[in-house]
Amino acid sequence: MTKRTPVKTKFRGVYYRLSPSKKFQGKPDKCYVVWYQDEHGKPRWQTIGWHSEGIRANYANQKRISILKKIESKSAGAVANPDMTIGTAVNNYTDWATNEGKHITPETDRYKLHMRAMFDAMPIKSVTHQILTTHKNNLLKKLSPASVQHCFSFVRRSINYVIGEELYTGSNPFSTSRNSRFKMPKPDNQSVRFFSPDEAKKLLQELKKRSLQIHDMSILSLKTGMRAKEIFTIKGQDLDTNSDIIHFEGKGGSRQKVYAPTDILTMLQGYGRAPHEYIFQSKSGDRLKWGVGASWKRAVDHLGFNDGITDNRQRVRFHTWRHTFASWLAQSGQVTLQELKEQMRHERIDMTLRYAHLIPGHQKKSLSIIDRVLQS
Repeated sequence: MTKRTPVKTKFRGVYYRLSPSKKFQGKPDKCYVVWYQDEHGKPRWQTIGWHSEGIRANYANQKRISILKKIESKSAGAVANPDMTIGTAVNNYTDWATNEGKHITPETDRYKLHMRAMFDAMPIKSVTHQILTTHKNNLLKKLSPASVQHCFSFVRRSINYVIGEELYTGSNPFSTSRNSRFKMPKPDNQSVRFFSPDEAKKLLQELKKRSLQIHDMSILSLKTGMRAKEIFTIKGQDLDTNSDIIHFEGKGGSRQKVYAPTDILTMLQGYGRAPHEYIFQSKSGDRLKWGVGASWKRAVDHLGFNDGITDNRQRVRFHTWRHTFASWLAQSGQVTLQELKEQMRHERIDMTLRYAHLIPGHQKKSLSIIDRVLQS
């Protein structure tokens, strides 16, 4: 057998090929691929991803199942429904997302509470700009702009899904593109709070006394900039000690990675988790979903970090560790905005610009450009 020959796994139609050059943990890296027949009966191969990127056989199997379901729908002659209701679109998207292993319970809960009564039975084509604007304004009377944005975004994604799957023919009235009349509320809730070195040390010491797990998640976020939801997805198999990399599940279920110091990887290995087990777990041994734990709030309250603070942007929360990671890097003067964007894994540079004012001499350097031009 050559290294390019597909090797069977325990899952039907799921194989891997050994790379002739790429190494992972001292061995040839595995590239997972799936085999299937398309709607015309033609054999197809599709690459799913590399073992070094956190892809495993069970994940490739789920991808294959998703592909087969889509082919089955086409073969059955599924006809797009021009009268589809929003509720049907949401159900289709929810079924797909659940099968893909996406955690969308918060989104479906918001839909049931704030959107279902108004939109569930309404045909997509019947939704008007006036209906959307009126409902948005009504929700803004009781919800924050960010929560309202989440409500509408979930429905928009659901309709985009059925359009992409050719289950619905028509436009998406929830679209917020440049030419759309409907505009989403723009929340101004970006945190501006970050820890001083003294505050960070005090909080880490307090957390260590109350919960070693929350302490370790905190130091991981501070040193890598990882979000809490990303930290919750790390399994024993996701630690690459040879390359100092941690793999995890990012936004939308995509596989991502961050570089981590050796001491962090050693700390995570110290939990002794099996490859399929999550590093950080709830008391029942399950995956963390809803928060880091009550000990976090008790530690913050004990230190009085949020005493008298009414502006949510100034309040300390677990995400403050990530904000501190970025702020300290910017203050060091040793990273550019582009480098900081890559470290933070921001999709757009404007998300990184909020840290520009922290770069030493940022304003003065810009002003001196004019002087240098005149002198030349």
